Amino acid sequence: MITRWILLIAVSVVVFGLWVPVSSAHGNVSVAYSDISLENGSIKYVFQLDMYDMIAEVNPDDPDINSSTQEVLNRFYSKYHAEVEADLLSKIELYADNMPLKGKLTQFRYIEKESEVQPFAEVVLEYPVRNTPKQFALNYNMVFDRDEWHVNYVNLNVGELQKTAVFITQLHELSVGQMSLQYAFKQFFLTGLEHWLTAAEAVLFIFTLLIGCRSVKKYLTAVAVFAAAHSLTLILAGLHILVLPDRFVESVIALSILYIALNTLFNKNMKYQLWLAGGFGLIHGFRFAEALSGMREDGGHAVSSLVAYNVGIEVGLLLLALILYPAIHYLHKIRRAIPAILSAIALLSLIGFIIKAYL
Repeated sequence: MITRWILLIAVSVVVFGLWVPVSSAHGNVSVAYSDISLENGSIKYVFQLDMYDMIAEVNPDDPDINSSTQEVLNRFYSKYHAEVEADLLSKIELYADNMPLKGKLTQFRYIEKESEVQPFAEVVLEYPVRNTPKQFALNYNMVFDRDEWHVNYVNLNVGELQKTAVFITQLHELSVGQMSLQYAFKQFFLTGLEHWLTAAEAVLFIFTLLIGCRSVKKYLTAVAVFAAAHSLTLILAGLHILVLPDRFVESVIALSILYIALNTLFNKNMKYQLWLAGGFGLIHGFRFAEALSGMREDGGHAVSSLVAYNVGIEVGLLLLALILYPAIHYLHKIRRAIPAILSAIALLSLIGFIIKAYL
């Protein structure tokens, strides 16, 4: 009888040990704190997490994972700074006005929190924003794959958007606020317009294409054909109807600049210039659509936002064409200027194609 009771107790201990939450192994509840605010044109995310969980997230095989000595903490801080940033940015996703935010780690330290046994890691992530968002969303995916009992206490204070929440395994997403149709159209129109400030390859392609247009009619027709072509694929890609691999698109765009430059340089008959504008414009549309990758479709006004972005792209293209026209007209008056410029563009695009296609 006694032996049977001893055996029962032993089995209970084993079973109980197998079902103990991971956080119990380090003697503390797995808990995190998130404080989100807007400061100096950036969304500031102050994240505090039990140091054990932080180490387990970044380096679960660390032999000193259960140690909280000063030496161990300093070693982790100095050695895994980049890994901590990469892990947090991949598992904490922020959206402002339906668009994903790109952040960076600006502070990382360990602190002692009142009423907490373990030291905590305190991390500050900053996400630049153009304006105070009308809609904000957060997806949080830390620790849950290791510990189903993990809890994150969230405090949001971003402009007029204020909310507190408790994230658990079954509920770890937050969405606050809503954009009006007018606001969404304005924001995405400006995004499309501003895209030309960073679309160096598209600007180079347009410049190379328009150099070969010797009349105002051909100049405007080439712009219109290119606009129509890239609008088609931009919308198809934006609606996820047709998507091409990024590496392929980048390689073909570099090749398109090379081909247009050589065609303009050696082929005096520009008979196929408009066909080239349309054909390569289709590829450029996929590249323009990349700026909208990650856009939340459940935040409202997805289609109208896509249309507004495309309108912004077209207005940016028209403004660029108007700016380039007098410059191209002047270059045609300078002897050997056009061949020299086209040769340089061809060389640069060839190097870019090799890098993107093979390296």
